Amino acid sequence: MAVAVLGIVVLGVRGVVRAIWPQSSAHRKELLREWQRQRELERERQRRGIDSRE
Repeated sequence: MAVAVLGIVVLGVRGVVRAIWPQSSAHRKELLREWQRQRELERERQRRGIDSRE
């Protein structure tokens, strides 16, 4: 019973991820680049905050 429920949940999550995640390679690359830009901006904000306190 638990195995069946786990299988259904895994397939459901997989379906949702496939629906949300871009299917074309170019879209995935752009999504990754945007994520990396956001991380870099956040790091820069943190650096400025730390530098201004010193």
